[in-house]
Amino acid sequence: MSSLSATPSSIHRPGILLVLATLLIYGVLSILRHSDQPIWDEARYLEYARNLTHGFYVTDEEPNFVNGPGYPIVLMPFCESASAALGARLLNAFFMAGAVGFVWLTVRHYAGAAWAFAGAALTGFHPTLLWMGFALMSEPMSTFTLTGFVWSFAHALRDRRWSWTLAAVLFLGWLILTRVFFGHVLMATAVLCLALLIIKEWRPALGRALVILAGAFLFCTPYLAYTQAKTGQFLCWSTNSGELLYWMSSHHEGENGHWFGKADVRSLPEVAPLHDAFYQDVLKHPILEREEMLKAAALANFKANPARVGYNWVCNLSRLAFGFPRSHQPEELRTILLIGFNGPVIFMAIIAGVMGAWYWRTVPVEVWILMGFAAFYLGGSTLAPSLPRYFVLMIPILWLGIAQVWSRHLKVTVTA
Repeated sequence: MSSLSATPSSIHRPGILLVLATLLIYGVLSILRHSDQPIWDEARYLEYARNLTHGFYVTDEEPNFVNGPGYPIVLMPFCESASAALGARLLNAFFMAGAVGFVWLTVRHYAGAAWAFAGAALTGFHPTLLWMGFALMSEPMSTFTLTGFVWSFAHALRDRRWSWTLAAVLFLGWLILTRVFFGHVLMATAVLCLALLIIKEWRPALGRALVILAGAFLFCTPYLAYTQAKTGQFLCWSTNSGELLYWMSSHHEGENGHWFGKADVRSLPEVAPLHDAFYQDVLKHPILEREEMLKAAALANFKANPARVGYNWVCNLSRLAFGFPRSHQPEELRTILLIGFNGPVIFMAIIAGVMGAWYWRTVPVEVWILMGFAAFYLGGSTLAPSLPRYFVLMIPILWLGIAQVWSRHLKVTVTA
């Protein structure tokens, strides 16, 4: 009787409290850490936003598509002054609060309130996002659009309402425009869905999933048409892959696939003697020629010593999850935090994967598709210099799989 009389607000009270706490914490961090001087990738995002206010994204002379336009579009009202940029920082608090709410709603359906509370708290208060959440970086918005996609995608495959399908298309489409690597993930996931059509009882859900993936791709076609017009390349999501492959494959003494920026190449004494001359030559060429030169150098690195490139890939696995090792750099204290947060998630995900494979019919098809989505993303991320901020985006999906399998088969109790 009490459960029947419970109001929606009381049912969702723990989730609401987490959302409010997330909003407050990220809002305070945005104010306390606000600076007039851009850090990390902020200057590039602001430059793209200013370009958009003038009616273009890149120039014909320098068609440098490092990032997609999803986040710069959001920054357009905030890009003209430092005081306006504070508004964009505060917007991150709403993105993170929304992401926490989406995780709560999604996981609660599959595993109950305790698992949902744990997953939402892990998403909102993960050290990587707390560290970066104030900045004009795409992580908060990417987390919001990803969790919104997971929430609406799961609904669309369960409820089969077109409103959920449309929501999933929009969330995934905007996620791709924000982090264009997800364009490759979309195409790989579509292949997975086609392969799974051999399972007869999954076909209706897989058909809906393919509609969502096709819709999200269609959503991105104006961007792809623009990149093709500027570069002449079909399905050009980015013009940054050559640089990433170059550093991932570089295997000089002391290197392990860690990425270095152009300023590092000039200034770091361990790096400059090995890379500066080549980089200065590369920078004299147009962006598309740079891409080809860097890709050719990466291929030469692989042919020269494939075993060392394999070693770099193994280092990428650790760097993706825990932030170490880093070439020629000391490790940081926050690595311990990342081990403490990400280590248990990875362990639990491995157990969930084994159990889920054994009892595969007990795992809903939408969860399997999302697990494949996460696997493609994480696997692809290891082929370039990896960072913990790439891994943290998959925490909500990994936790969904963990919660669904563990709550059903291992009967582990998580107390809120």
